[in-house]
Amino acid sequence: MRVAIVAGPHIPVPPPLYGGTELVIAHLVRGLLELGHEPILLAPGDSHVDCELVPICERAIGFPRRRRDLEAHEALRAEIEQRTGRELRRLLPRVDLVHSHGFDLIDFQDFPNLTTLHGAIGFNQLAYYLERKNLYYVSISRNQQGACPDLQYVGVVYNGEDPEPYPIVEEPDDYVCFLGRFDREKNPHLAIQLAVNLGIPIRLAGKIDFQGEGYFEEEVEPYLSHPLVEFLGELRFDEKVELLAHARCNLHPTGFREPFGLTVLEAAFCGTPTLAIARGSMPELIEVGRTGMLVEDFVEGYHQIEQCFELDRVYIAHRSRALFNYKTMTKQYLRAYERVIQIFETRREQDRLIRSLAADAKSDLESIWEEASRASEGGAVGERTSASS
Repeated sequence: MRVAIVAGPHIPVPPPLYGGTELVIAHLVRGLLELGHEPILLAPGDSHVDCELVPICERAIGFPRRRRDLEAHEALRAEIEQRTGRELRRLLPRVDLVHSHGFDLIDFQDFPNLTTLHGAIGFNQLAYYLERKNLYYVSISRNQQGACPDLQYVGVVYNGEDPEPYPIVEEPDDYVCFLGRFDREKNPHLAIQLAVNLGIPIRLAGKIDFQGEGYFEEEVEPYLSHPLVEFLGELRFDEKVELLAHARCNLHPTGFREPFGLTVLEAAFCGTPTLAIARGSMPELIEVGRTGMLVEDFVEGYHQIEQCFELDRVYIAHRSRALFNYKTMTKQYLRAYERVIQIFETRREQDRLIRSLAADAKSDLESIWEEASRASEGGAVGERTSASS
Protein backbone atom coordinates (compact mmCIF):
# COMPACT_ATOMS: atom_id res chain seq x y z
CA MET A 1 0.00 0.00 0.00
CA ARG A 2 1.21 3.51 -0.80
CA VAL A 3 0.34 6.11 1.81
CA ALA A 4 1.05 9.84 1.82
CA ILE A 5 1.77 10.75 5.45
CA VAL A 6 1.51 14.47 6.13
CA ALA A 7 3.37 15.94 9.11
CA GLY A 8 3.31 19.53 10.33
CA PRO A 9 6.01 22.14 9.62
CA HIS A 10 7.05 22.73 13.22
CA ILE A 11 9.40 19.84 14.10
CA PRO A 12 11.51 17.44 11.99
CA VAL A 13 10.71 13.72 11.83
CA PRO A 14 12.01 12.23 14.06
CA PRO A 15 12.37 15.09 16.56
CA PRO A 16 15.85 15.99 17.84
CA LEU A 17 14.33 17.14 21.15
CA TYR A 18 10.66 17.61 22.10
CA GLY A 19 8.06 16.31 19.64
CA GLY A 20 5.69 13.50 20.55
CA THR A 21 3.66 13.56 17.34
CA GLU A 22 6.79 13.55 15.19
CA LEU A 23 8.20 10.62 17.14
CA VAL A 24 5.00 8.64 16.54
CA ILE A 25 5.13 9.49 12.81
CA ALA A 26 8.72 8.27 12.61
CA HIS A 27 7.74 4.95 14.18
CA LEU A 28 4.74 4.61 11.85
CA VAL A 29 6.98 5.14 8.81
CA ARG A 30 9.37 2.53 10.15
CA GLY A 31 6.55 0.06 10.83
CA LEU A 32 5.06 0.47 7.35
CA LEU A 33 8.44 -0.05 5.70
CA GLU A 34 9.10 -3.18 7.73
CA LEU A 35 5.79 -4.65 6.53
CA GLY A 36 6.61 -3.94 2.89
CA HIS A 37 4.47 -0.85 2.35
CA GLU A 38 5.47 2.43 0.70
CA PRO A 39 4.97 5.52 2.83
CA ILE A 40 5.75 8.93 1.35
CA LEU A 41 6.38 11.55 4.03
CA LEU A 42 5.53 15.23 3.57
CA ALA A 43 7.50 16.97 6.31
CA PRO A 44 10.20 19.59 6.96
CA GLY A 45 13.27 19.18 4.78
CA ASP A 46 15.54 18.53 7.77
CA SER A 47 13.65 15.31 8.57
CA HIS A 48 15.59 12.04 8.35
CA VAL A 49 13.55 9.02 7.33
CA ASP A 50 14.16 5.90 5.24
CA CYS A 51 11.21 6.53 2.91
CA GLU A 52 10.66 9.13 0.19
CA LEU A 53 10.61 12.61 1.72
CA VAL A 54 8.70 15.48 0.12
CA PRO A 55 9.84 18.72 1.83
CA ILE A 56 7.05 21.11 2.77
CA CYS A 57 9.60 23.67 4.01
CA GLU A 58 13.38 23.82 3.98
CA ARG A 59 13.71 23.47 7.75
CA ALA A 60 11.26 23.00 10.61
CA ILE A 61 9.93 26.34 11.83
CA GLY A 62 9.49 25.42 15.50
CA PHE A 63 7.08 27.25 17.81
CA PRO A 64 7.34 30.86 18.95
CA ARG A 65 8.29 31.39 22.58
CA ARG A 66 6.27 34.61 22.89
CA ARG A 67 2.71 35.43 21.89
CA ARG A 68 3.80 38.62 20.16
CA ASP A 69 5.58 36.47 17.59
CA LEU A 70 2.46 34.42 16.82
CA GLU A 71 1.15 36.55 13.96
CA ALA A 72 4.32 36.27 11.89
CA HIS A 73 4.59 32.58 12.74
CA GLU A 74 1.00 31.91 11.62
CA ALA A 75 1.58 33.74 8.34
CA LEU A 76 4.58 31.52 7.64
CA ARG A 77 2.65 28.41 8.62
CA ALA A 78 -0.18 29.38 6.23
CA GLU A 79 2.29 29.71 3.34
CA ILE A 80 3.71 26.27 4.13
CA GLU A 81 0.21 24.78 4.31
CA GLN A 82 -0.52 26.04 0.79
CA ARG A 83 2.69 24.47 -0.45
CA THR A 84 1.80 21.24 1.36
CA GLY A 85 -1.56 21.17 -0.41
CA ARG A 86 0.09 21.58 -3.82
CA GLU A 87 2.62 18.83 -3.13
CA LEU A 88 -0.07 16.51 -1.84
CA ARG A 89 -2.29 17.13 -4.86
CA ARG A 90 0.65 16.24 -7.09
CA LEU A 91 1.12 12.95 -5.20
CA LEU A 92 -2.48 11.72 -5.35
CA PRO A 93 -2.10 9.63 -8.54
CA ARG A 94 0.71 7.71 -6.81
CA VAL A 95 -0.95 6.86 -3.48
CA ASP A 96 -3.90 4.87 -2.16
CA LEU A 97 -4.66 7.05 0.85
CA VAL A 98 -3.67 10.30 2.56
CA HIS A 99 -2.92 10.19 6.29
CA SER A 100 -2.74 13.57 8.01
CA HIS A 101 -1.22 14.32 11.39
CA GLY A 102 -2.51 17.88 11.55
CA PHE A 103 -2.76 19.13 7.96
CA ASP A 104 -6.28 20.22 6.95
CA LEU A 105 -7.72 17.69 4.47
CA ILE A 106 -10.99 19.49 3.75
CA ASP A 107 -9.94 19.94 0.11
CA PHE A 108 -9.13 16.22 -0.15
CA GLN A 109 -12.36 14.73 1.23
CA ASP A 110 -13.16 13.07 -2.12
CA PHE A 111 -9.97 10.98 -1.84
CA PRO A 112 -9.45 8.19 0.74
CA ASN A 113 -8.30 10.10 3.81
CA LEU A 114 -7.54 9.62 7.48
CA THR A 115 -6.65 12.22 10.11
CA THR A 116 -5.11 11.33 13.44
CA LEU A 117 -6.28 13.66 16.21
CA HIS A 118 -3.14 14.31 18.23
CA GLY A 119 -4.42 17.30 20.19
CA ALA A 120 -7.26 18.07 22.54
CA ILE A 121 -10.47 19.53 21.10
CA GLY A 122 -11.70 22.61 22.96
CA PHE A 123 -14.23 25.30 22.14
CA ASN A 124 -11.63 27.08 20.00
CA GLN A 125 -11.38 24.03 17.72
CA LEU A 126 -14.95 22.74 17.87
CA ALA A 127 -16.38 24.68 14.92
CA TYR A 128 -13.36 23.73 12.79
CA TYR A 129 -13.98 20.00 13.30
CA LEU A 130 -17.76 20.21 12.97
CA GLU A 131 -17.21 21.73 9.52
CA ARG A 132 -15.08 18.70 8.65
CA LYS A 133 -17.41 15.87 9.64
CA ASN A 134 -17.08 14.35 6.15
CA LEU A 135 -13.45 13.45 6.83
CA TYR A 136 -12.35 10.22 8.55
CA TYR A 137 -10.59 10.22 11.89
CA VAL A 138 -8.59 8.11 14.30
CA SER A 139 -8.44 9.14 17.93
CA ILE A 140 -5.49 8.20 20.14
CA SER A 141 -7.73 7.30 23.09
CA ARG A 142 -11.39 6.48 23.62
CA ASN A 143 -11.75 9.44 25.96
CA GLN A 144 -10.64 11.86 23.25
CA GLN A 145 -13.75 11.11 21.18
CA GLY A 146 -16.05 12.48 23.87
CA ALA A 147 -15.01 16.04 23.03
CA CYS A 148 -16.44 15.71 19.51
CA PRO A 149 -18.47 12.49 19.19
CA ASP A 150 -20.09 13.42 15.85
CA LEU A 151 -16.92 12.93 13.79
CA GLN A 152 -16.52 9.87 11.55
CA TYR A 153 -14.17 7.81 13.72
CA VAL A 154 -12.66 4.72 12.15
CA GLY A 155 -11.49 3.74 15.63
CA VAL A 156 -8.85 4.21 18.32
CA VAL A 157 -5.15 3.70 17.67
CA TYR A 158 -2.97 4.13 20.74
CA ASN A 159 0.44 5.67 20.14
CA GLY A 160 3.35 3.26 20.04
CA GLU A 161 7.14 3.41 20.07
CA ASP A 162 10.08 1.02 19.93
CA PRO A 163 10.75 -0.02 23.55
CA GLU A 164 14.21 -1.42 22.81
CA PRO A 165 16.22 1.77 23.56
CA TYR A 166 14.59 1.97 26.99
CA PRO A 167 16.36 -0.12 29.65
CA ILE A 168 14.36 -1.93 32.33
CA VAL A 169 15.61 -0.55 35.65
CA GLU A 170 14.59 -2.52 38.72
CA GLU A 171 16.56 -0.43 41.24
CA PRO A 172 15.88 3.27 40.57
CA ASP A 173 17.67 6.28 42.02
CA ASP A 174 16.16 8.45 44.72
CA TYR A 175 14.21 11.05 42.72
CA VAL A 176 10.90 11.57 40.96
CA CYS A 177 10.57 13.24 37.57
CA PHE A 178 8.38 15.36 35.33
CA LEU A 179 8.76 15.47 31.55
CA GLY A 180 6.58 17.62 29.29
CA ARG A 181 5.56 21.16 28.34
CA PHE A 182 5.82 23.87 30.95
CA ASP A 183 2.34 25.38 30.90
CA ARG A 184 -0.99 25.32 32.72
CA GLU A 185 -2.20 22.24 30.88
CA LYS A 186 0.69 20.09 32.09
CA ASN A 187 1.06 21.76 35.53
CA PRO A 188 4.65 20.82 36.47
CA HIS A 189 4.46 23.18 39.46
CA LEU A 190 2.10 20.66 41.09
CA ALA A 191 4.75 17.96 40.66
CA ILE A 192 7.28 20.25 42.34
CA GLN A 193 4.94 20.98 45.23
CA LEU A 194 4.34 17.27 45.77
CA ALA A 195 8.03 16.40 45.75
CA VAL A 196 8.98 19.26 48.07
CA ASN A 197 6.27 18.28 50.55
CA LEU A 198 7.42 14.66 50.42
CA GLY A 199 11.07 15.69 50.82
CA ILE A 200 12.05 13.81 47.64
CA PRO A 201 14.33 15.25 44.94
CA ILE A 202 12.61 16.05 41.64
CA ARG A 203 14.12 16.49 38.19
CA LEU A 204 12.09 18.32 35.56
CA ALA A 205 12.58 18.58 31.80
CA GLY A 206 10.64 19.83 28.80
CA LYS A 207 10.02 22.72 26.47
CA ILE A 208 8.81 26.25 27.07
CA ASP A 209 6.85 28.07 24.32
CA PHE A 210 4.12 30.69 23.87
CA GLN A 211 1.48 28.39 25.40
CA GLY A 212 3.23 28.71 28.72
CA GLU A 213 4.23 32.36 28.45
CA GLY A 214 4.48 33.76 31.95
CA TYR A 215 3.74 30.38 33.53
CA PHE A 216 7.34 29.32 33.99
CA GLU A 217 8.32 32.62 35.58
CA GLU A 218 5.29 32.65 37.88
CA GLU A 219 4.90 29.02 38.91
CA VAL A 220 8.20 27.21 38.37
CA GLU A 221 11.07 29.67 38.65
CA PRO A 222 10.44 30.45 42.34
CA TYR A 223 11.18 26.80 43.17
CA LEU A 224 14.44 26.50 41.23
CA SER A 225 16.54 27.66 44.16
CA HIS A 226 15.16 24.84 46.31
CA PRO A 227 17.77 22.11 46.94
CA LEU A 228 15.33 19.34 45.97
CA VAL A 229 14.42 20.87 42.59
CA GLU A 230 16.52 20.44 39.44
CA PHE A 231 15.45 21.89 36.06
CA LEU A 232 17.12 20.18 33.09
CA GLY A 233 15.57 22.08 30.17
CA GLU A 234 14.78 20.36 26.87
CA LEU A 235 16.49 16.97 26.56
CA ARG A 236 17.89 14.85 23.75
CA PHE A 237 16.42 11.36 23.36
CA ASP A 238 19.18 9.61 25.31
CA GLU A 239 18.94 12.14 28.12
CA LYS A 240 15.17 11.67 28.27
CA VAL A 241 15.57 7.90 28.55
CA GLU A 242 18.11 8.33 31.35
CA LEU A 243 15.77 10.62 33.27
CA LEU A 244 12.72 8.35 33.01
CA ALA A 245 14.52 5.06 33.53
CA HIS A 246 16.12 5.87 36.87
CA ALA A 247 13.24 7.76 38.48
CA ARG A 248 11.30 6.17 41.33
CA CYS A 249 8.10 7.56 39.84
CA ASN A 250 6.99 9.68 36.89
CA LEU A 251 4.64 12.51 37.89
CA HIS A 252 1.86 13.51 35.49
CA PRO A 253 -0.36 16.26 36.95
CA THR A 254 -2.36 16.84 33.77
CA GLY A 255 -4.85 19.68 33.93
CA PHE A 256 -6.85 19.09 30.74
CA ARG A 257 -8.53 16.39 28.68
CA GLU A 258 -5.21 15.00 27.56
CA PRO A 259 -5.70 12.69 24.56
CA PHE A 260 -2.57 10.64 25.30
CA GLY A 261 0.61 10.85 27.33
CA LEU A 262 3.73 9.52 25.63
CA THR A 263 5.87 10.07 28.72
CA VAL A 264 3.61 7.67 30.65
CA LEU A 265 4.40 4.80 28.27
CA GLU A 266 8.06 5.81 27.88
CA ALA A 267 8.49 5.71 31.65
CA ALA A 268 6.66 2.38 31.75
CA PHE A 269 9.01 0.91 29.13
CA CYS A 270 11.72 1.31 31.79
CA GLY A 271 9.55 -0.07 34.58
CA THR A 272 8.91 3.38 36.06
CA PRO A 273 5.36 3.83 37.43
CA THR A 274 3.33 7.01 36.94
CA LEU A 275 1.28 8.94 39.44
CA ALA A 276 -1.30 10.91 37.40
CA ILE A 277 -4.38 13.04 37.75
CA ALA A 278 -7.35 10.91 36.63
CA ARG A 279 -8.25 12.97 33.56
CA GLY A 280 -8.40 12.36 29.83
CA SER A 281 -6.66 9.23 28.62
CA MET A 282 -4.88 8.44 31.87
CA PRO A 283 -7.28 5.64 32.94
CA GLU A 284 -6.65 3.97 29.57
CA LEU A 285 -2.87 4.10 29.92
CA ILE A 286 -2.44 3.29 33.61
CA GLU A 287 -3.52 0.04 35.25
CA VAL A 288 -4.28 1.26 38.76
CA GLY A 289 -2.30 -0.56 41.43
CA ARG A 290 -0.17 -2.36 38.82
CA THR A 291 1.52 0.27 36.62
CA GLY A 292 0.73 3.43 38.57
CA MET A 293 -1.89 5.33 40.54
CA LEU A 294 -4.67 7.74 39.55
CA VAL A 295 -5.72 10.50 41.93
CA GLU A 296 -8.12 13.44 42.05
CA ASP A 297 -5.28 15.85 42.77
CA PHE A 298 -1.71 15.73 44.01
CA VAL A 299 -2.78 16.38 47.58
CA GLU A 300 -4.32 12.92 47.37
CA GLY A 301 -1.18 11.88 45.51
CA TYR A 302 0.83 12.78 48.62
CA HIS A 303 -0.89 9.87 50.37
CA GLN A 304 -0.82 7.44 47.40
CA ILE A 305 2.68 7.78 45.99
CA GLU A 306 4.21 5.20 48.32
CA GLN A 307 2.11 2.57 46.54
CA CYS A 308 3.82 3.57 43.28
CA PHE A 309 7.23 3.03 44.84
CA GLU A 310 6.24 -0.54 45.76
CA LEU A 311 4.96 -1.64 42.33
CA ASP A 312 6.59 -4.43 40.29
CA ARG A 313 8.75 -2.56 37.77
CA VAL A 314 9.31 -5.65 35.63
CA TYR A 315 5.55 -6.12 35.21
CA ILE A 316 5.18 -2.44 34.30
CA ALA A 317 7.85 -2.75 31.62
CA HIS A 318 6.53 -5.97 30.09
CA ARG A 319 2.92 -4.79 29.96
CA SER A 320 3.75 -1.49 28.27
CA ARG A 321 6.08 -3.14 25.77
CA ALA A 322 3.34 -5.56 24.74
CA LEU A 323 0.58 -2.96 24.40
CA PHE A 324 2.21 0.27 23.27
CA ASN A 325 4.81 -0.75 20.71
CA TYR A 326 5.03 0.67 17.20
CA LYS A 327 4.37 -2.69 15.53
CA THR A 328 0.92 -2.97 17.09
CA MET A 329 0.23 0.67 16.23
CA THR A 330 1.24 0.12 12.60
CA LYS A 331 -1.02 -2.93 12.23
CA GLN A 332 -3.93 -0.91 13.60
CA TYR A 333 -3.27 1.92 11.16
CA LEU A 334 -3.11 -0.51 8.25
CA ARG A 335 -6.48 -1.91 9.23
CA ALA A 336 -7.84 1.65 9.45
CA TYR A 337 -6.43 2.40 5.97
CA GLU A 338 -8.13 -0.70 4.57
CA ARG A 339 -11.47 0.26 6.11
CA VAL A 340 -11.35 3.79 4.71
CA ILE A 341 -10.42 2.56 1.23
CA GLN A 342 -13.23 0.00 1.47
CA ILE A 343 -15.68 2.79 2.40
CA PHE A 344 -14.65 4.84 -0.63
CA GLU A 345 -14.87 1.84 -2.96
CA THR A 346 -18.34 1.04 -1.59
CA ARG A 347 -19.42 4.64 -2.10
CA ARG A 348 -18.15 4.64 -5.68
CA GLU A 349 -20.07 1.42 -6.34
CA GLN A 350 -23.17 2.93 -4.75
CA ASP A 351 -22.76 6.04 -6.89
CA ARG A 352 -22.51 3.88 -10.01
CA LEU A 353 -25.62 1.96 -8.96
CA ILE A 354 -27.52 5.18 -8.26
CA ARG A 355 -26.54 6.62 -11.63
CA SER A 356 -27.61 3.38 -13.29
CA LEU A 357 -30.95 3.39 -11.44
CA ALA A 358 -31.48 7.02 -12.35
CA ALA A 359 -30.74 6.27 -16.01
CA ASP A 360 -33.13 3.29 -15.93
CA ALA A 361 -35.82 5.43 -14.33
CA LYS A 362 -35.34 8.09 -16.98
CA SER A 363 -35.62 5.46 -19.71
CA ASP A 364 -38.73 3.93 -18.09
CA LEU A 365 -40.41 7.31 -17.76
CA GLU A 366 -39.58 8.20 -21.35
CA SER A 367 -40.96 4.87 -22.60
CA ILE A 368 -44.24 5.47 -20.74
CA TRP A 369 -44.47 8.91 -22.29
CA GLU A 370 -43.66 7.57 -25.75
CA GLU A 371 -46.30 4.86 -25.33
CA ALA A 372 -48.85 7.44 -24.28
CA SER A 373 -47.85 9.62 -27.22
CA ARG A 374 -48.35 6.76 -29.66
CA ALA A 375 -51.70 5.95 -28.12
CA SER A 376 -52.81 9.55 -28.39
CA GLU A 377 -51.75 9.67 -32.01
CA GLY A 378 -53.70 6.46 -32.74
CA GLY A 379 -56.79 7.83 -31.00
CA ALA A 380 -56.61 11.04 -33.02
CA VAL A 381 -56.43 9.09 -36.28
CA GLY A 382 -59.48 7.00 -35.26
CA GLU A 383 -61.48 10.07 -34.41
CA ARG A 384 -60.66 11.70 -37.77
CA THR A 385 -61.74 8.49 -39.59
CA SER A 386 -65.08 8.32 -37.74
CA ALA A 387 -65.74 11.96 -38.43
CA SER A 388 -65.10 11.62 -42.18
CA SER A 389 -67.40 8.63 -42.52
